[in-house]
Amino acid sequence: MKLYYSDASPYARCVRVFICYHNIEGIEEIIANPFDNSPELLRANPLAKIPCLQLNDGSALFDSEVIMRYLDAEHGQSGLFGSMEHNWSQQCHFSLLKGIFDSAVSLRQEQLREDEGLRSAFWTSRFEQALLRGLKEVETLGITRSAELTALQVMLVCLLEYVDFRHPDLPWRNVTSALSVWLEQAQQADVFIATRPKM
Repeated sequence: MKLYYSDASPYARCVRVFICYHNIEGIEEIIANPFDNSPELLRANPLAKIPCLQLNDGSALFDSEVIMRYLDAEHGQSGLFGSMEHNWSQQCHFSLLKGIFDSAVSLRQEQLREDEGLRSAFWTSRFEQALLRGLKEVETLGITRSAELTALQVMLVCLLEYVDFRHPDLPWRNVTSALSVWLEQAQQADVFIATRPKM
């Protein structure tokens, strides 16, 4: 199998944590810049998005959620997702985290506009406020209470570390101090240290 990913992508990092947690061997990790539209990535995913997991039969899975669910089901007896499949509240919590991911990445893309005149103060503020509101809501949901690592916790660590990495001035800790305390301990797990962006 081949995993096309970017070291800084929080979506790809979630997948890599699942691989590390389940000790899955035989996956070749290939750094890919989705904006390069490389023929190899396009053959695997016509959308040229990462992460993308190419299976041994040549077929491919893309979208981080699909890949995570596949890896967890095939290699971990769905241990990280647990009973989430029929738990609609937890499914909504998953969607909330995905939405916060999207806001964090969109905020980064807005900041990367080369011409400052093209940057939108409206969208910057909207993404920042969505991030902070979303994290404040996450703090109330009990995602951090499980002593065993869950898919939601994997996403939350990857999300918070991405925010620290790309948006160090965003004062999320002032809004969600309990999440900050939880992260200090959770991020010390080997699976997070091994997958942390190196750039």
